[in-house]
Amino acid sequence: MRLIRYISTRYSLYTIILAILSVPLFYFLVQRIMMHNLDESMGYQKNWIRKKLETGPPEDFTSYNNSVIIAPTKDTVVRDSFYNKDIFIPDDDEMVKHRVLESVIGVNGVYYSLRIQKSMLEDMDLVQSISVLQFVFILFLLAGLFLINRNLSRNILKPFQDTLRKLAGYRVDKHQTPQFERTAIQEFGELNRSLDALLLRNASLYKAQKEFTENAAHETQTPLAIIQSKLDLLLQTPVNGEQAGLVEELNLSVRKLQKLNRTLLLLTKIENNQFPETESIDIKTVVMHTADQFADMVTEKQIQLETGPMETCRVEANGPLIDILASNLFSNAFRHTASGGTIRMSLTQHTFTVSNTTSGSALNAEQIFRRFQKQSTDSRSTGLGLEICKQICELYGYRLQYRFLDQRHYFSVSFS
Repeated sequence: MRLIRYISTRYSLYTIILAILSVPLFYFLVQRIMMHNLDESMGYQKNWIRKKLETGPPEDFTSYNNSVIIAPTKDTVVRDSFYNKDIFIPDDDEMVKHRVLESVIGVNGVYYSLRIQKSMLEDMDLVQSISVLQFVFILFLLAGLFLINRNLSRNILKPFQDTLRKLAGYRVDKHQTPQFERTAIQEFGELNRSLDALLLRNASLYKAQKEFTENAAHETQTPLAIIQSKLDLLLQTPVNGEQAGLVEELNLSVRKLQKLNRTLLLLTKIENNQFPETESIDIKTVVMHTADQFADMVTEKQIQLETGPMETCRVEANGPLIDILASNLFSNAFRHTASGGTIRMSLTQHTFTVSNTTSGSALNAEQIFRRFQKQSTDSRSTGLGLEICKQICELYGYRLQYRFLDQRHYFSVSFS
């Protein structure tokens, strides 16, 4: 939900609730005030009539439409009674609501029943007119809020929307810092200045990390290559059996260190998003090419390779990273499959799955994707293969899952 819609929705809800509560409340309050004023007016009129009865007969106070009626009564209890009553008016030929006061008054030892009635028609019309005007005013208020919010969305929030649009298209590897639109709103200006400083720091850190990765690759690979070549030369010189064994162990350790170094550098590059180039990749072609690469090793280990459904699946990603993803998953299955076992691959329109048979139990699903978590005793394993797969999947928003079923390990990548 957009910010302006979020704000306007709450303003509108508040106004609607206020209208629903205030219009009836206003109507009843005004009506009550009108009743009180009528009662007070008839009370004053009753007191005036009582004073006049001391000097004249009651017939002098009978008024038009019998709005005041006075007659002698035997009732000696002085009381006042107010109520509403519909009374037929012949001249208007309709029933009109009246406010009626019935009272007993005593004058010079004589008691009279007094009835005063006043039409409420004009007052009720006034109350209804005021209520309608208030409702119309609230409608105009809602329309005004809508127009103001739309104006805010188009004008006041325009710099903010420009900032969001430029941030969405920002790439730290392109070395282009976005220039945000100037604004007179203090908060947006502070946001843009903070973002400028943040993006400059990120660009600087990215450059430093990239330079470190490149330097580390060069500075460590060169000494390791020299050590490797020297060990090869040493093996070519006359050495006894014990010395040859020690040199071979050193040779294996150097090769493992070279592989570990390359793997850690690859992880660093993936985490720093140093593979920005993407292309449309046919996953089926990558999977079949990976299977061909492992064909000799699979045959040598007497493992049976099975293929399930192989549907067409295309993704937009970096080609070398997808090759590494498929290779690492296949390599992991190969390493955990005993001689005489089977490896099965399948590909649907959205999911690539590799499974292998095992005589062991399920792997620890919470640890297998962590760095240096080795699940086998193979000394050639660095414990980083599945971590690399996880980082590649997180880079592109894929979902990497593991499950154990019917003595088989299943690793699947969902591309959707």
